[in-house]
Amino acid sequence: MERFYNYRDMSLEQRESALVSLSSIGFLPAYGSIKTMRRIMDGSVGEKLPQFYFVFRNMELLGYMFLIGDHKMFRAFPWLAIDNLDELPMRVVEPLMDLAIRAWNNEDGDIINADGSITGKSRIAQSYKQRLENYRHGIGRRSEKECR
Repeated sequence: MERFYNYRDMSLEQRESALVSLSSIGFLPAYGSIKTMRRIMDGSVGEKLPQFYFVFRNMELLGYMFLIGDHKMFRAFPWLAIDNLDELPMRVVEPLMDLAIRAWNNEDGDIINADGSITGKSRIAQSYKQRLENYRHGIGRRSEKECR
C-alpha cells in the first residue's frame, strides 16, 4: 500500500532515500544537486509553502508533489509546483490533491507572472480542483493499470 509523507515529517533515512531516488522516477532539480535540494527542503516549516511530499510503496519511492509557491524563490525549483501525480493511482492522487488545494487556499498574496500579470493563489487551488476532476474522468493521466 502506498503512503505519502511531508518531507519535514520523514526520518533522516527516509529523506536521504527519497532525494537519492528522485532521478530514478524522472525528477531532477533545475539547478544543483541532492545537497541543494536537501538544503531547500530542510527549510520547509509549518503549513506555509514550500511543502514537499513524497509517495512510497514499502521503501520504494513512487512519486512526489512539491508545492513551491514562488517560481523565483529557488534556482533548483523554478516552478510554482511540480509533481508526477499523473503517474500515480487515484487512491494516492486524491488525498494529495486535497492537500494541494488546501495549501494554495491558505496562502496569502498573489503571484506575479513572467508577463507581469497577476494570479491569485486561490486560482491555483481552483486549477488543482479542475485537474482532479479531469483525472477522475481519465483525462490527463495514465490509466490505473499503467500507474506506478
